Amino acid sequence: MNLIFFGAPGVGKGTQARLIAKNFNLKHISIGDLLRKQVALKTPIGLQISDLISKGQLVSDELATQVLKSELPNENFVLDGYPRTLNQAKILDKMNLKIDKVIYVELDDKLIIERMSGRKVCPACGEMYHDFYYSPQKSNVCDNCGNNLVVRDDDKVMTVLERLKIFHSLAEPIIDFYSAKKILLRVNGSLPIAQISDFIINLLKEGNFNARYY
Repeated sequence: MNLIFFGAPGVGKGTQARLIAKNFNLKHISIGDLLRKQVALKTPIGLQISDLISKGQLVSDELATQVLKSELPNENFVLDGYPRTLNQAKILDKMNLKIDKVIYVELDDKLIIERMSGRKVCPACGEMYHDFYYSPQKSNVCDNCGNNLVVRDDDKVMTVLERLKIFHSLAEPIIDFYSAKKILLRVNGSLPIAQISDFIINLLKEGNFNARYY
């Protein structure tokens, strides 16, 4: 089973992707993590995308696809954060990868901004925290590895607003593309994390993909 998690920045698709991947023993692939890895390593690709990410702008389809192809496993996977454009969806469609379901996590922009403005990440292990919803045991210190937490450039308010603007301008064609294939599942991202994941897990097990969760 191969899955895609789709949604605006900050809706919680990454959290759900990791939970679903763990439950079904699938490889979790986050395009955002892969791009940030390239930036951290200061590879030629990383140098090209660093400025774009800091401004909240999208990496080109060519660069994103190049990074993705280099990391695609032979095992089944959960793809998180790709595609972000209709062209990327079409590129993925031509890669002979059977995508079973696309899970679209939806959330109001005001809630997204509220969530992301309090979000912090561990630069060492990638664990995500939030000042209100999921705070570490010790302030600004990762529970897993003890490193100091940071606010990513792409989580700062002005950058978030720009990212949301870009997302909304590109999302509808992707939604239509996967709706036409009858593999799109829409999920309400405002509900508790466990409730959302339980719902998705049950639907995947039952094979009932006509439901819309609100």
